[in-house]
Amino acid sequence: MNNPIIETAKGKVKGINVNGVNKFLGIPFAKPPIGERRFLPPIENDPWEEVLDAGAFKASPMQLPGSSEGAMYPPEKRTPPSEDCLYLNVYAPDNSAGKSLPVMVWLYGGHYMNGSSTSEGCEGSNFAKNQNVIVVTFNYRVGIFGFMAHPKLKEQSKNYTNAGLEDMLATLKWIRTNIENFGGNPKNITLFGVSAGSSAINVLLTCPEAKGLFHAAITQSGSPFNHDEWDIDEEQEQNRCKSYLEKIGVGEDELFSVPAETFLSKPEEYEASEFCPYVDGRLVPARLEESFLAGKIHDIPIILGCTADEAFILLGEREKVTKARFEKTVETKYPDHKEFIYKKYGAYLEYSPAYALGRFRSDNTIANMRYFASCLVEHRSAPTYFYIFQKVTPGKEPYYYGAYHASENAYHFQNLTSEFINYGESDVLVSNSIANYWANFAAQHDPNSDNLPVWKEFAPGTNQMMYIDDPCDCVPLKTKALTEDLQKILEERTEKSIQKRRRKS
Repeated sequence: MNNPIIETAKGKVKGINVNGVNKFLGIPFAKPPIGERRFLPPIENDPWEEVLDAGAFKASPMQLPGSSEGAMYPPEKRTPPSEDCLYLNVYAPDNSAGKSLPVMVWLYGGHYMNGSSTSEGCEGSNFAKNQNVIVVTFNYRVGIFGFMAHPKLKEQSKNYTNAGLEDMLATLKWIRTNIENFGGNPKNITLFGVSAGSSAINVLLTCPEAKGLFHAAITQSGSPFNHDEWDIDEEQEQNRCKSYLEKIGVGEDELFSVPAETFLSKPEEYEASEFCPYVDGRLVPARLEESFLAGKIHDIPIILGCTADEAFILLGEREKVTKARFEKTVETKYPDHKEFIYKKYGAYLEYSPAYALGRFRSDNTIANMRYFASCLVEHRSAPTYFYIFQKVTPGKEPYYYGAYHASENAYHFQNLTSEFINYGESDVLVSNSIANYWANFAAQHDPNSDNLPVWKEFAPGTNQMMYIDDPCDCVPLKTKALTEDLQKILEERTEKSIQKRRRKS
């Protein structure tokens, strides 16, 4: 097939056809956010007259070099970073013209500090072709470029907050306007994302301006609860930004003029700043914990879940994880529940502090996601489906790292090719299953079909959840007693946090 040409609202784009997939790469969805547009919401493109070449990825967002998830992950190829990064990519089966296929929009992870739609792990060709869906990936600004909060920005724009979220909204509006020409259904948009991408979906579930722009969501390893580093207000984000600007020696009159690289000039301090979406009263009306507990969320079908061994890969080199680190974690975050935690995990400390901390944090993530699922069921009428991905990924020390954070990505994207990981036949079976579930959910807002084990809706009373493995199995939560105990601790911690904030205000 010849290179496909599609008409968009701003002009024609020419993609490439590779192995039965039409790929349109590097389509601009806004003007470059450079100069006086730095840190501000995206501005709509001007029309173009010539056919735009959309045959190759454009730049990644500005960020520090390294993996999108952390140093322990296998390195991923991606394009070099630039402030000129507001581009999206569309993957469509080459027979999609004139159809109305479900549309799946991917939000990458990276702690809101890094990530890119050009990473090879989220290449959408196999998923689009095998599952007969339209896949859209896009860049949103990360770090200080996406979440700068500073009084100076008010002078530049009426809507001056949370530029990275504005990038997401601009992409969804572009999809609503243009995706039908690519064979997609603008009335059937499903968001899916992992880690910070999952957290961003949770933010969009509370965002008034996002209502109606998407119709279902798959939120992977991201709960709105117990993320104090992310659940902050504008004043707190301003303090983060001002503190970091002082460290790099940038004054408010230089914000729009210094080279972009200046903002990355102190990497350790930059990473520690944890720039992220914040409560601005407009895009983010209130803290996520409070919005979800009050049921102020869009009532759409949701799949949520996590991996069985989330935390092990996030700890860094296990030889450097000490007993003192475990003790500090417990003392800092769970001082009122030390006895319970040491009773459950203390026995591991003597021979492997890394295992003790990794197991506790992984079990705690499952409990946090169950807290999330329980809240959704309580406050909404749309269905909720819960999964735990427990397929152990082959590779470096698989029986330590297990089914680690974000390891399901390669499976649902059906990208089981890596020079670092030797995937086998069992992995292919799991990949086919999870990709089928995700695509079914996008098509009909129900993951089930005749060729798959039945996936029942989640309810706190029955605790039905899908364990994604070889084979998949939907059964009651296997760690019910432990998970419920940990969830009670998380609920108590959440309530104390909310009450503390209210007293301060």
